[in-house]
Amino acid sequence: MKKIVFGLVILMCNLLIAQDLQVVKKASKFQLGVHYLGNLRNDNNISNGYNGIVGFSGSYTWYQSDNIALLGGLNMNYLQSRELFFTNNPIIWNPNLSIELLQPKSNFIPYLSVGYAFFNAKFKVMPGLFNPNDSLNPFDPLANDGGEITTTYKGITLQSGVKYMLSSVLFLEGSYSYFSANSKTIDGATNVHFVALGMGIKL
Repeated sequence: MKKIVFGLVILMCNLLIAQDLQVVKKASKFQLGVHYLGNLRNDNNISNGYNGIVGFSGSYTWYQSDNIALLGGLNMNYLQSRELFFTNNPIIWNPNLSIELLQPKSNFIPYLSVGYAFFNAKFKVMPGLFNPNDSLNPFDPLANDGGEITTTYKGITLQSGVKYMLSSVLFLEGSYSYFSANSKTIDGATNVHFVALGMGIKL
């Protein structure tokens, strides 16, 4: 996996350099980015069960003035199981709407996003998985076969971040995201906190 991530980063760098060498004759509408993803520990099953690895983002600017830009986009974040109880390595799909605050003569572009994220998680059934007082029925096939349950987490996301323009098309980006993840299988909302640091290109 590390080799794949490294290869993608190198490819992204080559695209950034190639694009920056071109003369930009019109306003850029599309943005593509790649980032490292950090999953902050928060004493819940998602933060303790998965490591953040890498993410990709794409967006389209459908309105822009001198002071603001409105974008629609999609983030895809890859998580890796820590093999405590989750058994899969899911991708979080996160369509979103963003507003960028454009400041004349400044290379910094702060932004805010709201979206909706979802992903599937698989975990092995075991006694006391979510409640230390729980016990499994020994006649339950899941208990005897070491079965797995698949559940879907979904919920609203809020993201704040800033881009630093290295040139007219190249930028560095850092952000924080909050994901209120809910599942029909597990009671209550799981508060997930992500941080991201990466680079991007305007096309």
